[in-house]
Amino acid sequence: MKKKQKRSYQIHTNSDMEYSKIIKIAIGVILVLGLTYFITAIATGEIKFGNKKKEETPETSIQYEEILAGEIFNRSPEEYYVLLFNFTDTFASYYLSLKDNYTKQENTLPIYIVDLEKHLNKDFVLEEGENYTEYPDNLNDLKVSNPTLIKIHDHKVTERINNRDDILNFLNQE
Repeated sequence: MKKKQKRSYQIHTNSDMEYSKIIKIAIGVILVLGLTYFITAIATGEIKFGNKKKEETPETSIQYEEILAGEIFNRSPEEYYVLLFNFTDTFASYYLSLKDNYTKQENTLPIYIVDLEKHLNKDFVLEEGENYTEYPDNLNDLKVSNPTLIKIHDHKVTERINNRDDILNFLNQE
């Protein structure tokens, strides 16, 4: 008697072949995307080769001179000046230059600046025909024209200069 030999056959179905094709395509797509990222990163400088020095980024600084009109009465020194004007005015750079020269002198009070054109400062601009309080001690009474220099002492306006020439003379004094 002969024994029957069992033969084992592996049956490859179409679904097995489709899975292998999908896996091969997915690996190909991943390789193409990775290669594209690598080339783009080299071109943009995200990936650098060699001993190149890093570019130094300049330090950022915070300026404390420009304030909003709503902050006029709450600065930390007991006595200071506030120069209120439109930053796009033809004299704006001149005001800033004279302010810087003034503050470099000895025994001068700090000067803060306010841009009257900013939306948050519009409520404090004096409209035509409107009256103002000469020496207000709160924000509700504060109205200014372009330009105005005010001196704040103990959270109250103690001095006010509304004329451009008088402001320039004040800042020019040595």
